[in-house]
Amino acid sequence: MIKFIKTKDAIIREIAKTYKISNLLTVKDSKNISVAIGRAENHTEITKNTQSDRVYYVLNGTLIVNKIENKAGDVVFVPKGTEYEFGGTFEAVVINSPAFNPQVEIVSS
Repeated sequence: MIKFIKTKDAIIREIAKTYKISNLLTVKDSKNISVAIGRAENHTEITKNTQSDRVYYVLNGTLIVNKIENKAGDVVFVPKGTEYEFGGTFEAVVINSPAFNPQVEIVSS
């Protein structure tokens, strides 16, 4: 069955004062993949997901991953189990496969 998810129906999570996620496609919809929009302003954190591969598609701004700047149209692929530092001021599509599970996300600042 095809599912349509409108931006207005996103579930918004505040990860930090400087980073919010709008969850669009979640584990409730599919165990195989999740899709969200991440919006950050002068954000920085170190994170690792032990279960999911992660893709960032930068919509605007600058996403910095391990000190490498990524601009609109750039894609960053992070294999599961990889610790990395990310931040900046950006808006990006965030895709996890399998679907995001907060219990396997390890975050430090």
